[in-house]
Amino acid sequence: MSMLKIKIWIIAISLMVGSIALLVAAQEETDEILNYYQERANEVFKSRNPISAGLQFSFEATTYRETYDNDYNTVIVDSTIARYFYSFGELDSIITKVLSEKKIDLVDMSYPNIFDGSYLYNFYPNDTGGEELAIGYDSHDFDSTVPVGIALINRDRYFLTRLYMSFMHDEKIERSSKIFRFIIVEGFVFPDSIYEIKSRRSVFSTEYYRLKTAISEIQIQR
Repeated sequence: MSMLKIKIWIIAISLMVGSIALLVAAQEETDEILNYYQERANEVFKSRNPISAGLQFSFEATTYRETYDNDYNTVIVDSTIARYFYSFGELDSIITKVLSEKKIDLVDMSYPNIFDGSYLYNFYPNDTGGEELAIGYDSHDFDSTVPVGIALINRDRYFLTRLYMSFMHDEKIERSSKIFRFIIVEGFVFPDSIYEIKSRRSVFSTEYYRLKTAISEIQIQR
């Protein structure tokens, strides 16, 4: 091997090693930033979630259920309005104002703390640098029954603004997803709307339905 080829080879190796070092350093910096946001969001969740904080509160929920046929045509539209009362973070009672024609599931305003460190996290691509920061969360186990998806948090105050959850491993449900949108009420983070989409398998067909819930008149009792 000529001296020139040896020099070229050494330069190429040096450039490759340098590139690898830069990539490692960039990934470590990204991981540190990601860990920072995950830890801050976890702290805010535990202190500002009304159920975790054991608050006494009430809200009004207006829920619409839309059922579809196999061609995704709407075949049934139903609705209900009820006021929910929570004590010490637990559902205490419900007063129904408008009764649905068929049974509609109770509004479940709870959602997991996806920032508690039990997930794999990643920054969502194409961050605009705006007020909201998107963080993807995935399970460690492919067969896990926990939801996976994307969380949007306030970049400066770390509270959830939106939460997208997909449930992938339910034997009775072909597809299920849930979306929360949040507001701040007296320093606590409450859902103000919940969307749920499901397709449920039966013996002869698959039922498709969507639940849309608007939450209003949130009152905290001190």
